[in-house]
Formats: sequence, C-alpha cells, structure tokens
Amino acid sequence: SLPGQGVEMRDRPASPARHGIRPARPLLEILMNHTLLETRDISKSFPVRTSPFRGAVPLRAVNCVTLSLAEGETLGLAGESGSGKSTLGKLLLRLLKPDGGAALYRGRSLGDLHGADLLGFRKDVQMIFQDPYSSLNPRMRVGDIIGEPLKIHGLGTGDGYRERLVSLAGRVGLTEEHLRRYPHEFSGGQRQRIGIARALAVSPRLIIADEPVSALDLSIQAQIINLLQELKEEYLLSFILIAHDLTVLRHMSDRIAVMYLGTIVEMGNAEDVFSGCLHPYTEALLSAVPHLERGGRGKRIVLKGDIPSPLATPPGCPFHPRCPHAVPDICAVRVPP
Repeated sequence: SLPGQGVEMRDRPASPARHGIRPARPLLEILMNHTLLETRDISKSFPVRTSPFRGAVPLRAVNCVTLSLAEGETLGLAGESGSGKSTLGKLLLRLLKPDGGAALYRGRSLGDLHGADLLGFRKDVQMIFQDPYSSLNPRMRVGDIIGEPLKIHGLGTGDGYRERLVSLAGRVGLTEEHLRRYPHEFSGGQRQRIGIARALAVSPRLIIADEPVSALDLSIQAQIINLLQELKEEYLLSFILIAHDLTVLRHMSDRIAVMYLGTIVEMGNAEDVFSGCLHPYTEALLSAVPHLERGGRGKRIVLKGDIPSPLATPPGCPFHPRCPHAVPDICAVRVPP
C-alpha cells in the first residue's frame, strides 16, 4: 500500500517483523522509491544579545537546507559541533518552528498538522536523544518510561500491555526485572537501550537519532549500532542519524549529508562520499578518520582556525576562511554549486 496508488501508507499491512518474520530486502527497496520526509529551504535563527547596549543579533543555526528522506532509507547528517545538525533534527520533529521554508511529512507541511493529524505524526516520528540519562525521567521506573508513549496514543490498555513492555525490553537486550528499576541503576549503554525501546513502543516509521552513541564507550557503541541496524531491517524503519563520527555514518547510512555553519555543503551516497568527496570540508573530515591498516591513512588535512561564529557568517562560501584551496576573488563572493 504505497502513496500514489490510492491507498494511504497508514493503511499498509503490519511489518513482517510483527509476526516474527524477517522482511525480504526487496520490500525495503520498493519502499525507498517513496519520499517520507523532506525540507525545502528551511531556516532557523535564534536572537542572541552580544552586548547590554545593543539589541539582539540573529544567530543563523540552519540556513536554507533542502533534503529528502525516502521510506526505508537511512540519511546521515555529519559535521562539527555547532554546524546545526541537532537544530535541523528538532525542526524535522516540529519541536522548533522554522523562520523560513518548510518541512513536509508524506507531502504535508508540518505547520499544517493539528489535532489528530499532529498526534499521528508524533506517533510516526520518534527520537533517540544524545544524552541517554537526561532524556529519561529519573522519578519513573523503566516500565513506565517505555509504556508512556503507549498510553499517550491509546495503546497502553488491555491484557497485552505488560506482555508488550516485556517484548520491547527483550528486543533491546533488557529483561522483565529491569522494568522495575529506575534509570540511575543502569549503565550508559543500558540507558540508551531504554531510550530505543521507548522510541520503538508505538511502531514508528521514522526515528531521528541525535548522536546516539557519542556518550558511550567504543565496545558499547558497536552493540548499539548493530542493534539499530537490526531494528531497521526488522521494523522497516527509516532513520536520520546525526553524528560527528563519519565511521558510524558509513556503517549505517545509505546517504550522507555534510553540514557546515547551518548549510549542507555536500550530499551523496555513503560510499561515493567516502571514495570521491568533492568539497574540501568533507576532505578534511575524512582525513581525520583513524585507519588501522598500515599505510591506510592519507595525508592529514589540518584546517586553519576555528569554525566561524554563526553570528557573523562569512560571505560567499562559508568555508572559504579555512579552505586550503580558497581563491579570494571567487570564494569570498559566491557559493560553489
């Protein structure tokens, strides 16, 4: 049941995973031909007071970003801290209102969603937050945390409620006994699993994961990444994965978008970005990725200076003050295609 065929996606059959069957890859490939979420020149600024003697100055966090996500696809967002990745994720969740442009979910602007439509969007799109501790209510038991979305969306009633909680916990590597504990009784990796179970509770179509492994040890990172990969295939999920670690994005993403000062400077298939990137900023990011193989690491590109302030974005190409290939008469005047 696909858009354009007279049947809404909401009416599609339940995922094969609901019946314990692993879906065939061709089904994911069919779904990936249909756009789930997109943005059109979306922008967001925040007023910042830099002096007690002058008014607020706009800080441009996201600047005219256009992208799309297909059903069943994983899109990776890469960039340094302060590049606007998390703000873009919040715009896609309608946790923030854009100053310009629009975000569309299955062809409808998020700004036009109200009442039951907005509640349906909240059910379809869930988030895994960066800090697995501060995103969990310390006064609630784990079972109540995972079960809260079920109750909000009217799914937390009946005899199967407890069984569903146990099933969700088991799917992310937790036990029934863990449901009676509080978040402070768990390790960082276990708390992130609780957040994943909460996101899965209402059977979403899309999960936005904001740095889901950056606060974890390397061995735990691998477990969480593998778990997310398994859940994507099992539940036919789409992902937007926000990370500064390009190796994580390469492992999980179908496409990668690289952000710098609130703009996307490069976007393409994951392997194409890694094997033949076109933008000097992407080159610099890739040169910083460690390699275990002898001779596998090329020349390290060290960028000049720090990332400019979003309060005073450079004219022309925003990367030109740090770019080793910059031509002042060109790059300071216009943005490259």
